[in-house]
Amino acid sequence: MSSVFYENTAQNGTVKSVFGHLDCLVNAIDKLERNGIKDYVVTSPLPRHDLEEAIYKGKPSPVRWFTLTGAIFGGSMGFSLASITHLNWPMIIPAGKPLVSIPAFIVITFESTVLWGCLFTLIGMIILTRLHSAKNLQTEVCDPRFSDDKFGLIVNGLKRSKAEKIAEILDGEGAIEVHNGYALNDHKEKPPVVPLEERGMEPDEPVVGTLAKLSLLVTIIVFASIIGMKMLFDITSAEQLKSKGYNYKSSAVAPSHRIDE
Repeated sequence: MSSVFYENTAQNGTVKSVFGHLDCLVNAIDKLERNGIKDYVVTSPLPRHDLEEAIYKGKPSPVRWFTLTGAIFGGSMGFSLASITHLNWPMIIPAGKPLVSIPAFIVITFESTVLWGCLFTLIGMIILTRLHSAKNLQTEVCDPRFSDDKFGLIVNGLKRSKAEKIAEILDGEGAIEVHNGYALNDHKEKPPVVPLEERGMEPDEPVVGTLAKLSLLVTIIVFASIIGMKMLFDITSAEQLKSKGYNYKSSAVAPSHRIDE
């Protein structure tokens, strides 16, 4: 495995801290809140309800509005699709039953509600977590330890005097590393570059290229399967239908148009 290096950097007005324990991080967030700090970023290698409670104070996620919008849209579209289709292709229904029937269309309405609710939820999560702009993350967040076994707390928008005070608070709350952007940039010499192995972690090999190739391969297989099944149907089933006198056109079978022998 190749040796990977990471250099601790911080911009002016930013204080970066690294925590090894969750309780220390939660206490630090509470201390910052009591000091009027609102502009901060928290990173975690795994989801924790303690962090959600400390950051959002029990407020529900706004993703629920995406889910509600998708559910309403999907339910309306599913019921409309079934209703309009039935009206365009009416059938003689005995006993005077209506063409647009809620009990008959409730299944497609329910399934469409669930489908579009899930899709809108996924879109909402991507937008709110800013995955679409992951390449534009600030450098302080891109510490590989934050996706391995360490917690990160980055405070932004600080003046020099305030940054020094915040650095002292974070250090006092048990941070294993605190880096003040002003202090780092005031030194002419850059801080030494330390291998990640010496920082207590062994980085994994990047697998982004492998995942991209795998996704492309799966996509090609899916499209090839669809095209292959279409060709197989045209060669086998369609020819058999034609030989029996059915009028085959565009993969449709119309028994009412059977050719008279």
